[in-house]
Amino acid sequence: EEDENGQLMVSVRRIQYREAWEKVVEKQDTDEPFEAQCVSVNRGGAIFLVEGLRAFLPGSHLTGRLPDEDLIGQTLPLKFLEVNQEDNKLVVSNRRAVVEAQMADLSRGDVIDGIVKALKPYGAFVEVGGMSGLLHISQISMDRINDLERVLQPGQKLKCMIIDHDKANGRIALSTKTLEPEPGDMIKDPERVYEMADETARVYLEKQEAERKKREASAKDIVLGLGDALDDLSVGMEDKAGDDASDNLDSLLS
Repeated sequence: EEDENGQLMVSVRRIQYREAWEKVVEKQDTDEPFEAQCVSVNRGGAIFLVEGLRAFLPGSHLTGRLPDEDLIGQTLPLKFLEVNQEDNKLVVSNRRAVVEAQMADLSRGDVIDGIVKALKPYGAFVEVGGMSGLLHISQISMDRINDLERVLQPGQKLKCMIIDHDKANGRIALSTKTLEPEPGDMIKDPERVYEMADETARVYLEKQEAERKKREASAKDIVLGLGDALDDLSVGMEDKAGDDASDNLDSLLS
């Protein structure tokens, strides 16, 4: 029971507070995603309860929506951005949890749907399931593109192939050039590209695999040829050494 000054209750709360931080630190150490409920929103983002502690979610780390009143009461997957018990500071990210989960399922050569979000002189940023991928201007078509805005527009839906990714940082490199049935189709007939995307991708990947095996076989032949050359050199040196030894023996006996 608590005394007249409420000391016992304070002690219990301190224990609960310490245990909550211990659980939070454990979550951070494992770096596994977890779920938490939104309890309030503000101009900069939203507040979530994590093990009873208030954690701040910056608006820029909320995937696919704004931190408005409709978010209150909803449960979202999160990951930690910052854990600082000394300053009583918890910062979380929904985007990191979502992106890492999606990146785990992506592979080079996958054909995916996307939406053009922005155009730059060097290419287009394409949203893919809440992630942003770069479609470089050199990867749009086999034909040269002089005016990107005549080929792509913000809001436009398209299909593209993943040609590279950085899962640790959530970055994706995309290509539509690899999906062109004929060079220049992305400029002349993009719908044909999208309709035939899966088949064109299959043919492209089969060709890439065949070229890879050919390179490996060529490299193997070079290594084997080098080994044969070294063997011949070794035999030649042994024969020469034998001849020299015989000449020396003959000179000693003469």
